[in-house]
Amino acid sequence: MSKPAYVYVIYVHGTPQELYRALTDPEYVAAYMGGTGPRSDWQVGSPVDWKMDPNGAFHDYGQRVLVAEPGKLLSYTWHPLQPEHRTIVGIESDEEFAAAATERSQVTFTLEEAEEPSAGSKLTIVHDGFDSPQSKMLRAVSLGWTMILCELKTVVERGGPQAARPS
Repeated sequence: MSKPAYVYVIYVHGTPQELYRALTDPEYVAAYMGGTGPRSDWQVGSPVDWKMDPNGAFHDYGQRVLVAEPGKLLSYTWHPLQPEHRTIVGIESDEEFAAAATERSQVTFTLEEAEEPSAGSKLTIVHDGFDSPQSKMLRAVSLGWTMILCELKTVVERGGPQAARPS
């Protein structure tokens, strides 16, 4: 039996190369993640540091790049729950947090041209490896990734992080 996963597909008017850049370029990431998000050199085996607070620092939570194929595929391990996530995901007891903090997962972005050329590109995210359908991290990433990818779409379709927002 396979482990539970979050899967989401979004179509973006941009090329797979533009989507890959949006996933890996610090300016893009800051634009659609509100100054938070991942940072790496995006080489296989490299750390993926994460900034949880726009005014905070980047931290190494043990995430590592698994696959990095520009314009095609990006995959990295995901961090276990951290103390700062406890309130966000709704964990009250120390026992529940200790159990939830051992869970490891990974996220994979597949980038390809859309089946219909006028649709742009197809971005598929699979965040998998969760221990159970009741996983606190699965619940958190399911909401988080949906919002993040909608913002990514907006940034890419407006022409990048420097493009002016319409008034």
